[in-house]
Amino acid sequence: MDALYTSEKIFDGDEINPIEIQCIAEKWNSKTVETIAEACEKKGQWSELPSPPLEKIYSFLSRADQVNMSLVCRKWSEGYSSPSVWKTFIFAMTESQLSMDTCPVMKFVRKYNSMFQHVEIKFPEIGYEHKIKTWCRHFILFLQILTSNSQLISVNFRDLLLCFVYIDIATYIDICRAIANFLGSQRHLKRAEFHNCPFKFRQCVELLKELTENSRESLTHLVLRYFVRYKSMKQEQDSTVAHILPMLIGLPSLRTLEIDYSLIFEDMFARQSAAIQTLRKYQTRVLSKIILNYDSNSIKIEDFRVLTSTDWLLLKKLYPDLQVELNFTSDSPSRREVEFLIVPNMPITRLNYTYDDYHRHPSSPMEIDALFDHLLACKTSDHLVSLHLKWILPIQDLISTFIPLFQACKKLKCFQLSMAYPANGIDLLMEYWLVNRPQSLEKVLVDIWNIENECDYTILMCLVAEYVPRLELVGLNVKVDLKDHSPSRPCRNNIYWID
Repeated sequence: MDALYTSEKIFDGDEINPIEIQCIAEKWNSKTVETIAEACEKKGQWSELPSPPLEKIYSFLSRADQVNMSLVCRKWSEGYSSPSVWKTFIFAMTESQLSMDTCPVMKFVRKYNSMFQHVEIKFPEIGYEHKIKTWCRHFILFLQILTSNSQLISVNFRDLLLCFVYIDIATYIDICRAIANFLGSQRHLKRAEFHNCPFKFRQCVELLKELTENSRESLTHLVLRYFVRYKSMKQEQDSTVAHILPMLIGLPSLRTLEIDYSLIFEDMFARQSAAIQTLRKYQTRVLSKIILNYDSNSIKIEDFRVLTSTDWLLLKKLYPDLQVELNFTSDSPSRREVEFLIVPNMPITRLNYTYDDYHRHPSSPMEIDALFDHLLACKTSDHLVSLHLKWILPIQDLISTFIPLFQACKKLKCFQLSMAYPANGIDLLMEYWLVNRPQSLEKVLVDIWNIENECDYTILMCLVAEYVPRLELVGLNVKVDLKDHSPSRPCRNNIYWID
């Protein structure tokens, strides 16, 4: 590209569309930068735009637009090669790029890899198997280049499942080895994420070992979403899993762990009590949040040993500031499921409970009252700051169902309810908030759907329009979304909210 430049300017400033550049500048809302840009525009000297605003403009553009912008003049080309432009890199390829003899993405990688700090790897939607093999070769090479030349702050792997489905075992092993070598080369990773990248159990252990041994001091945030194949976890689990316990619980800087409820999670935290007690020697224990995900569609509850109330009590002693966010999804909620996962001493501050597929298992689901009774019995209500409930069946009596919970939740700030019509008692519930608003409650979001009767729809609209302004006066931020899915007329939404 440097050979293109035979003079300081390739285009005159007045040939550039200053309106487009000004719009870009406005996006980051900096008066200083806008002033500089306006001065350059008046003089027709866009090539003299100072480096900080130039680099900021680059940060808002796609890679293709960045390339076009870099061709304007030598100054802009130099800006394109600055570390700030390449600090964040997304490894994503299109099918057309995979068909080229020389992939442009890999050209960028070879030239700028030493500037990368934050890398996200996305497996693309590819329709041909031979292109998947091509992507795998590029991916392995990309990791090898990073291993040799880059020290990242964060890395994010996404959707490798879509790749694993089509490749042979040899390619899978090559990919796992490349990822392990890359993780083993990194010394300053603060954040590592795996989303929808299910490895076999043995490879999971190996990757965690490389990550936690080599970024032990720096790692603060770890995400493992669908990180292990469920079947292989049962088939391959052996003594090697014991190594996982000190790797994660003992990490001195780890603040946030997001993970699926799995045997790996249990083995991290439910080992022999004596082994966990040895971790008291660590002077710094900063883990403050566990985001725990459970989905009955992919996980069979009967295969778990369960974390007991004693386990959670010990964890709270190890980590005094520990908070748990539980994302609980079930297509057939049962008491056994709830009692298994939610136990006393579990410091749940955010609970997102979703029951959303009644037609798959229509026989006798747990009543919502049973869920709330269990939360009260476990004293989960003592910790709750946020409660998000999606319940696919109608709730017969909102007042008798929710009032006891509101009275017990002294810290609840945000309440979100998504439910099917009829919403029996919604007026009484809003009246309760007017008269006896929980002191901590700040925000309420209510979503009511399947309102098929025109008259019922109108009544609800009037009811909400009456109560929402009154709730604003007592300081409660309320939004109510009414959805009509009647097949006789188009779907329409009416939203009432107070900001």
